[in-house]
Amino acid sequence: MITLAFVVWFIGCLPNPLFDKPNSPSLYDRNDKLLAARVAEDGQWRFVKGDSVPERFAVAIVAFEDRHFYKHPGVYPPSLARALWENLTEGKVVRGGSTITMQVIRMSRDNPGRTYFEKLTEIFRALRLEFSYSKEEVLALYSANAPMGGNVVGLEAASWRYFGCSPHQLTWAESATLAVLPNAPSLIHPGKNRDALKEKRNRLLQTLFEERHFDALTLELSLKEELPLAPKPLPQQAMHLLNELEQEKGQQRFPSTLNQNVQSSTQNIVDRHHAHLSSNLVHNAAAIVVETETGEVVAYIGNASKSDRNRHVNIVTAPRSPGSALKPFLYMAMLDKGLLSPQELIKDTPLNISGFNPKNFDKKFNGMVPAHEALARSLNVPAVIELQRYGVAPFKQQLNQLGFEHLNRSADHYGLSLILGGGEVTLWELANAYRMMGEHVLSYVETSGLPSAKCSSIYVDPEKASNKEFARRFSPGSSHACLEALKNVKRPVSELGWEMMDGSRSISWKTGTSYGFRDAWAIGVTAKYTVAVWVGNADGTGRPGVIGAQAAAPMMFDIFDALPERGNFPTPHDDLVEVETCIHSGMIAGRNCLRTSSALIPSSSYGTEVCKYHQKIHLSPDGNYRVHLECAPKVMDTTWFVLPPVEAWYYAQSHPEYSYLPDWHPACDAASEVHHMAIMQPKHGDQLVRARDLDGILQPLVFESIAPSGTLLHWHLDDNYLGSTRESIN
Repeated sequence: MITLAFVVWFIGCLPNPLFDKPNSPSLYDRNDKLLAARVAEDGQWRFVKGDSVPERFAVAIVAFEDRHFYKHPGVYPPSLARALWENLTEGKVVRGGSTITMQVIRMSRDNPGRTYFEKLTEIFRALRLEFSYSKEEVLALYSANAPMGGNVVGLEAASWRYFGCSPHQLTWAESATLAVLPNAPSLIHPGKNRDALKEKRNRLLQTLFEERHFDALTLELSLKEELPLAPKPLPQQAMHLLNELEQEKGQQRFPSTLNQNVQSSTQNIVDRHHAHLSSNLVHNAAAIVVETETGEVVAYIGNASKSDRNRHVNIVTAPRSPGSALKPFLYMAMLDKGLLSPQELIKDTPLNISGFNPKNFDKKFNGMVPAHEALARSLNVPAVIELQRYGVAPFKQQLNQLGFEHLNRSADHYGLSLILGGGEVTLWELANAYRMMGEHVLSYVETSGLPSAKCSSIYVDPEKASNKEFARRFSPGSSHACLEALKNVKRPVSELGWEMMDGSRSISWKTGTSYGFRDAWAIGVTAKYTVAVWVGNADGTGRPGVIGAQAAAPMMFDIFDALPERGNFPTPHDDLVEVETCIHSGMIAGRNCLRTSSALIPSSSYGTEVCKYHQKIHLSPDGNYRVHLECAPKVMDTTWFVLPPVEAWYYAQSHPEYSYLPDWHPACDAASEVHHMAIMQPKHGDQLVRARDLDGILQPLVFESIAPSGTLLHWHLDDNYLGSTRESIN
């Protein structure tokens, strides 16, 4: 019965898990370099057990602590007998006789007092441990939990704290130093008793040399290596990411796709720009760098490290107003639905939609502007007109399917303001969506038309699923057209001739500025990298100058300049079609378009309507007047580029080459001229209210019209005649 009870106890004598102490949350880059770490909950630097023990440390610790480690079953009887004899002889405990396996058991039990009963317990549990664990696993448990002096526990923490490197990068001298530390960690560590520590280390190095683990030159150089002066501070890069992953994953060790070199350079750039921005009371900035093709994040700056306000806020995952940053996705959606072609002129005139009066950033109107130019210049009015035509609900649904999870209210809630920053997105969502635009073109060309899109990732997760939503929603042709349009954004620096700089045209980029100058964005895409930047105040305080082109874009370009390469996007010829377009309207050329040019447009845009702005007209033989066959025996046929009156008036302000239709010949009836005038204000459906001044007197209303110069206009309100005007605009 006693034997059975012992067998039962022996089988279940090991706790599960063997060690339950909290570990230090730690973040590593793609090359296993430590990026950030935080002390464990119990105040100790203790890292998660590694997959393997570095060979040099394994050799050193076995030579110092347990020469017969690989031969005994967890207990070495000769050592125990010798220890027992010496202890009895001295009348006190002077030797333990413990193997590495027994020390693992002792550490798992929080190093209880040294008694013969405790030693007996360690012996049986050590035998049980070796029954279930390999020698390599036992050595890994020892390396991860051995006391290393002060509040440092385990090889990983000690390697970074004392030598500032990974355990796999330790020299023989450094490995020997850490091998002797657990022997008396409370008395000997690099901060004190240095001579005793060095003597122990050198004796171990001599032993390793005698066992032929290295040559005489290595011994000589190792003996000359100095001990570390004091524990080093652990790296604190990407701390916002470490906090985010710890909260999301609920563990302590995080390998990542980050690149330490890119992370460091990006952090330095963000901090340098932040130092300048802080003089304008702009306290926060964030940036993320992603490999366009793989989706792997190589730099993650959650906030400026030197910020004096809200430094703890992780801006990368904070919902903010994107300003104009969503316009490229509407542009692509319009192209793919056949509602637009890249060169097509779209309207840019004063707009009033149920009281919503969008204006361009420069407060000017262009009348008509090519669609790709409207995107490059981030014009607001054309974008609102496009969204009104496309539909807010389908566009919002498309954005949600691309990963913009924070646009979680109804389409009616956002309305047309959605395209101007009326919703909220995160820097992570924007970076991923822009990156997928570039990756879609790359993968389409590389796989001969097979769509493929990946999610951006930071944490190494083998079960990460590919995200094909972008490929389902947008064509490679529209993605390419959008990237080409975004290459023509003017760089916001004072350098003259920046367009001639090497690589300046290889970046497709977009900015965004939220209402009230609260958020400034800049996102750039190349074939190699996608860079997204945010600048502002985490508490939402707006500041003058917090504009995407001024505050965020210079930082983005500096980050690109620090990256090793950019690369150019290939052309997805299989998803493009060559067409003849009208050089004036940019639309597919009609029969009245006399001057055309060839253009590659997305296949999805091929069905857009042909040019509707060229009219066939008759001129007098001298070409000075319009005529018709009933009033002129001889006519000259030609075509004329004619825009609607309001659009024409604004268009002509910036296009002096635009020519209005010639006047009618005096002998001809000009009654048809009425369709060349328009009322600008009020718009159809507007409700007007007359205001009163301080004296209670009703103020007049202002009406505006456009008509050919000299046209006599008679104004009526219902059945009341108000008067007449002859100016072009009133």
